[in-house]
Amino acid sequence: MQRSKIDDVILERFIVGPLEVNCYLLTTEDSAILIDPGFAADELRKRVESLNHLESRMILLTHGHFDHTGFCPELVKKGWKAGIHPDDKLLLNRVPPDFEGLGYRDEPFESYVTFKEGWSFNIGSMTLQVIHTPGHSPGSVCFIERKRRWAFTGDTLFADSIGRSDLPGGDEQTLMQSLERLKGVLGPETLVLSGHGGRAKFSTILRINPFLQD
Repeated sequence: MQRSKIDDVILERFIVGPLEVNCYLLTTEDSAILIDPGFAADELRKRVESLNHLESRMILLTHGHFDHTGFCPELVKKGWKAGIHPDDKLLLNRVPPDFEGLGYRDEPFESYVTFKEGWSFNIGSMTLQVIHTPGHSPGSVCFIERKRRWAFTGDTLFADSIGRSDLPGGDEQTLMQSLERLKGVLGPETLVLSGHGGRAKFSTILRINPFLQD
């Protein structure tokens, strides 16, 4: 687990599940936002249980693939609200048979809200804006915090690669269009916090990621 504090918000990263998804937790004294809780890892479960007293507890999903949503059914039962783009509702927590032996459970859930392009979510002095970036999945999104220059990109963009487009609902041309859009949205100093792998500034990604070369 990695932990840092920016102004009134604490940011923590947990690497969870056999597919090593980055789950991000933002907390203040009275609220929490959990991004992509893909697996009920012991360390994450213990941390989340310590937040049951908070007035506001929100899950934001960058997309609906099971490795990013696996912990959601349990959390929703305990009072967390989950949000996802409507175009990924049919994918939500569906586990292919090949992965069930890894500990993932095919457990769709219906208690969620949907959000779209331009919506925003506040926590403390921070605002996360929804940017629709389809391609890896139809409803993939990024959450952008412009003031602190953070971007939670899910499986749309990694430091040195991009998400797959050969999964159900994926589309390579659409993904490339989303990446071109991100070039116009993210500044060079934006810290990209992706769904897998390490973090990097966007200026570094533009230099090392072959999929973003002109």
